[in-house]
Amino acid sequence: MIAEPSHPLVERARRLAPSLVAHRAAHDQARQLTPEAVASLREQGLLAALVPTELGGHQLAAPVYVELLEEVARGDSATAWCLMTASTSTLLATYLPRATAERLWSGTAPFLAGIFAPGGALVASATGELRLSGRWSYASGCRHAEVMALGAMHEGRHVVCFVPASAARIIDNWDTLGLAGTGSHDLELSEVRVPQDHLASLFARTPWTSAALYRVPVFGLLAAGISACGLGIARAALEHAAARLGATAGSAQLARYAALRAELDASRAYLRAAAAAAQAHAERAEPSASERAHARGELRLAATHVAQRCAEIGHGAFQLGGGASARNGSPEGAALRDLETLLTHRMVSDRVLPAAARAILGLGDVAPEL
Repeated sequence: MIAEPSHPLVERARRLAPSLVAHRAAHDQARQLTPEAVASLREQGLLAALVPTELGGHQLAAPVYVELLEEVARGDSATAWCLMTASTSTLLATYLPRATAERLWSGTAPFLAGIFAPGGALVASATGELRLSGRWSYASGCRHAEVMALGAMHEGRHVVCFVPASAARIIDNWDTLGLAGTGSHDLELSEVRVPQDHLASLFARTPWTSAALYRVPVFGLLAAGISACGLGIARAALEHAAARLGATAGSAQLARYAALRAELDASRAYLRAAAAAAQAHAERAEPSASERAHARGELRLAATHVAQRCAEIGHGAFQLGGGASARNGSPEGAALRDLETLLTHRMVSDRVLPAAARAILGLGDVAPEL
């Protein structure tokens, strides 16, 4: 069941989605978004989805954000994925010095490419300047980015360095089964100067804003965003497969469609409920450590479960489409490839389930990956 959009920005995304369909093939072929798709994200204000209101953004609540991504992904998987990674990186703006964030987000929200994993090292030069060198994989949207947010180690602790996109060398190596249009190439930097006030840290700082959104676990919101993209991709695949069913469809086909549709609706409800619970928990004044751990585990469990269900729905839609699905260029085939590729992301892999279960059950400290 698809309810009415809960926010004007979601309505914009819903209206935008049909126009993105025409860009799918071009995205996959070029392994990057078209300029028109990038411009649409800017013009509709979608790049400011998670930007704090203090910086002129929309500061969407977590359940509204996953709703937004599903709508965009229904139109095009690559556009939604790049929006998701850029938005997650935007969350780190609240861990920068506020004055720096205000400079970077003055005017239109910049397009970010972010990689949290510490692919580089930040060291002080002989003159005391901080210099960043390293190599980072999976830089989704890097060819369109204006700012890079890159994880690195500095004096034994993890930091995220905000640097101009022009400082990075793109290594063209994103040649994949699915999500090809995301252009998630490797990046390489060598001795790039990073001002001290362009460093963010999730572990050593707290957000400078009191808004509840920025107390929702960043990794949890990342995982939920990935699954929201999966929902949109699976939904589009099922809609295409259903369009092939005519009045002559047999009972077995109709029953299969009904089961897939029910699974899609249940998965959507589960993810939105988990995101709403995470938002509500963040709005509480002083949750206990056990309550915080439980909330983190629940959100990651939901995101992982939904991502896996979406891949199953995509496979079912492919089968429902019959021989037409097997042809190159079929929407069902493209969706299946995208969903299987999405499922390889660490944030929604089976590896997180033990940590999520321990957090939910209160068994020990919260694992770093949560």
